[in-house]
Amino acid sequence: MRIFYIENLWRKIEVNDYIKCNSVPQPIRDLVLIKRGEAEDSITAGGILVPEASRRLDNSGEVVALGNYSRVTKKGYKVPFELEVGDYVYFNWFDAQRKFKIGKEFYLMLTEQEVICREERDG
Repeated sequence: MRIFYIENLWRKIEVNDYIKCNSVPQPIRDLVLIKRGEAEDSITAGGILVPEASRRLDNSGEVVALGNYSRVTKKGYKVPFELEVGDYVYFNWFDAQRKFKIGKEFYLMLTEQEVICREERDG
């Protein structure tokens, strides 16, 4: 919850960092839908209890869906994605601007260029 100074009064206005949805959104154009990883532990290595509101989610996740194309070249050709559904990817937290919450699961949409790397699959 953030506090905003409005008309010489302190008012508490709840600003959610995510959009609540009833179903999983389908990405379009060059967007990739990623299911966020698990939240960090509620107890630190030193034994300090971290409240749920203060815990961060991991900066990684699984690719759930892909848009139509990765990018468009100068000549107008649509380049296919290098990522595939099921890939486990890592991203920069500050690039995650399009966040969704469906039930207790967190999702986000990034472009393929905002993904830092992916884990190599076994076999």
